Amino acid sequence: MLLVFDIFGDIFGTFTLMIIGFFIFVIVIVIIGVGFACRAGSGVASTMTRGFSIEAPSFVIPDQHRGQRRSDGSEMKTVRLPEKCPSCGGAVSQEGIDWTGPLEAKCNYCGGTLRASFESV
Repeated sequence: MLLVFDIFGDIFGTFTLMIIGFFIFVIVIVIIGVGFACRAGSGVASTMTRGFSIEAPSFVIPDQHRGQRRSDGSEMKTVRLPEKCPSCGGAVSQEGIDWTGPLEAKCNYCGGTLRASFESV
């Protein structure tokens, strides 16, 4: 067994083996770092797009988007509300949403303002 290492060391050299080992170590660290960065980035993206889309009454749609029609003739009225109230953390459901103005609704638990985002469908 010792003879095999000596032959391997003679062919590649001890210094070369140390350099190869260092590069493998660096590559593994970079892969782990990229994995953590991707997970963190996907978490940010998922929190930004969380929520649910609903058909909203016409007064909820901002003035500049009212009256726009899709190619099939239907009006675009889709808005996205967050899943949870930013004030109290209460779950927001599609049933019983109390709209207070354009892209704004009231939380059923604390009365806080829920900001909706308009989505072009």
